[in-house]
Amino acid sequence: MASSTQKRPVEVCANCLLPATNHCKQCGSSWYCSAECQKADWTYHKYLCAQFKDFKDRPDSDSVRAILFPEDDKTPKLVWVKMNDTELDLASVGEKLEVAELLGATIDEEIAQQKATQGIRRGAKPGSSTARTYLLVREDGLVDGSQPNMSIGTITYGHFLFSWRGPVIAVLTTCEASVDSEADPIVGDMTMTDYRDLIDFFATYGRYLQGHEDFGPSSFWWLAPALKQEMITQPQIQVVKVSCNVEQKLTGVKYEPFNIGKGHPAIVFLQPLPITASLGLPLVMRRYPMDNAIRAEAEATGNANAGPGLLLLCIDPKSKNWGKAQEELAQGNVAVMRHDQEDLHPHHLETMFMYLAQIVCPAMEETMQEEPKRDKAEVMEMLHPSRLDWFFHVFRKERSKIDERWKNTPNLFNLDNARIAKELEGLKLE
Repeated sequence: MASSTQKRPVEVCANCLLPATNHCKQCGSSWYCSAECQKADWTYHKYLCAQFKDFKDRPDSDSVRAILFPEDDKTPKLVWVKMNDTELDLASVGEKLEVAELLGATIDEEIAQQKATQGIRRGAKPGSSTARTYLLVREDGLVDGSQPNMSIGTITYGHFLFSWRGPVIAVLTTCEASVDSEADPIVGDMTMTDYRDLIDFFATYGRYLQGHEDFGPSSFWWLAPALKQEMITQPQIQVVKVSCNVEQKLTGVKYEPFNIGKGHPAIVFLQPLPITASLGLPLVMRRYPMDNAIRAEAEATGNANAGPGLLLLCIDPKSKNWGKAQEELAQGNVAVMRHDQEDLHPHHLETMFMYLAQIVCPAMEETMQEEPKRDKAEVMEMLHPSRLDWFFHVFRKERSKIDERWKNTPNLFNLDNARIAKELEGLKLE
C-alpha cells in the first residue's frame, strides 16, 4: 500500500478559498489570503492549531495522522492511525486501518465509512479535488444508543444537519486519477486545511437529503456552556414533531410542538417542499430520532406515518411522477417547520395533511385513470392558499365540536374565500 507523509500543496485561503499568500505561524498548515480571513477562521482553527504544532513524533512509517472526533469531549484530537494491510481500496478504507479501539468497536463489529467531499458553505464545488477524506464510524453507532458527537457539535457551533453519534475518525486518501479508477490510492496525513473542509462538510451534509437525517430539540445540549447559551438566547420559533403510528399509540401524542432557534441549519439549508409552497405554507422537514424502546417496537410492528409522505407529492403536471410521493418518508418520526421561520401551529399542519388526503389526492387519482375524470389544471387550482384557508375554516369548525382547543386556533391566512365557499359547502370531514 502506498503512503505519503508529505503535505499536499496548499494554495487557497482556508476561509474564503481565494489564492493564499501567508500561512498560520503557529501550525504552519493553514493558508490565508489576508489577516482578516485568518482572524475569521480562528473561530474554527483554534481547536486544533496548538495540537498540530506539537504533533510531530510519528511512531513508525506505517502510521498516518488522522483526526478523532470524540463523542464525550468538545475538542477534536490528532491521532496516529496504523495501516494494517499492504493493499488499500477506497471501498474498504476502514478495514485496512487500525481504528477499532479508537472507535470503541468490538472485535466483530464492522467499521462504516462516509466519503466527505469538500464543503459547500464557502462556494467550493464538491468533489473538485482528487483528495478524499473518509469518515470512519462504528456501523451500529446510530442505533445502539450512542450519544451525539460532542466535538462535532462544538466545532460547527451547532450548525449541522446530520445527527453524528459515537466517535468519528477522519482519514485522508488521495489518488492520482479519479476515486473510481484503479489507480493505487495513497493514505496521507490530515492537514489543517482538510480539517477546515471537514467543518464545512459537517455543516452541510444532508442538505440534499431532505427528510433523511435525524433532528431533535436537544440538538445543542452537549455544547460548551458559552456556545449553548448563545443558541438558547437566539429568537425561538415553534416547529412540530409528527409521531409515527407506533409512538402515537404508546404516548397518545401525534403532533408535539417544540422550539428551536431561528436560523437553525435544518431550515436555512433546505428548500420548501413544492406542494407546501404552492399552498402558501412553505414547509421543510427532517427525520426526528426515535426512542430506543419505541424503535424496537416499531421494527417489530411497523412505523407508518402517512402524513409527511403527502408533503412530497409531485405536483409537476409534466412529470411522469405526477401524484407520487417518496414512500420511505411515510415512516418514522418527522419534525416539520416553516421555511419562512414563522411559528408552525400543530393544527395548521394537521389541516394541511387532511386537505391533501381528502381533497387533493383523490383529485389527482382521477387524473390518472384510463379515462380521466378530472384535468390536471383543476388539481393545480386546488393548490392555492385560498383553497387551503377555506378548508381550514371548515375543518376547525368540525374539530371544535369534539376538541375545545380548536376553537382558539388562529386563522391560517385571513383571505377572502367567498369565491370558493359554495364549492366546499357541505363538505364532510372524517
